[in-house]
Amino acid sequence: MNDQYLYEYADIFERVLSVAYECRYSTPALERLISYSSFFQSIEKDKNGFAPIINGAALIKEFFPSLKKDLSETPIYNQCLWAGESFLRIQGETGLTFECIFLYISIRKMYDYFPMYHEMDFSQIINEFKRLFAAKSALFLLLERQHRSLAGIAKQIDVSYDVLLSLKTRRRDIKKANVAAVVKLAKALNVRVETVAEISL
Repeated sequence: MNDQYLYEYADIFERVLSVAYECRYSTPALERLISYSSFFQSIEKDKNGFAPIINGAALIKEFFPSLKKDLSETPIYNQCLWAGESFLRIQGETGLTFECIFLYISIRKMYDYFPMYHEMDFSQIINEFKRLFAAKSALFLLLERQHRSLAGIAKQIDVSYDVLLSLKTRRRDIKKANVAAVVKLAKALNVRVETVAEISL
């Protein structure tokens, strides 16, 4: 993420979170929308380019099609303001997809962190994310969240159980694994390849 545009990105992110918060929108559904939004994917890939041009009404239409309001009309909630910038700073520091980041710190969990972390330097929440990321692989968390068995996935995608186990436990670097196998794994788990492979964009 290009730090030059951090506050522009944060303004959009916190407004999207605030609309969802105000409407009591499902946070897992919101995480999915953010992860596959062309706007948020452009942030993930933006290193030295120009900030994406954003039309607030278009973003509302994409995320909340039944609402008849603009992002600029949304009140900003403190936890949403802090969470939006926190997610952006974690993404900028790690280069990971938002989808991958949400596996470790969901939007709901970030709100729960707000009372403890919001008066601290952002490096503290970044370090908390890094601690969680070091403890378990994205594959481990995806299997856990989806209540899927490694044996079942191995059979479904025709990849050795032992190979998948070594990727799950990070005994083998998934970035160096067979590309076709990782693509099949991502498809079976219904996530982006970059997410399951823990790729820094």
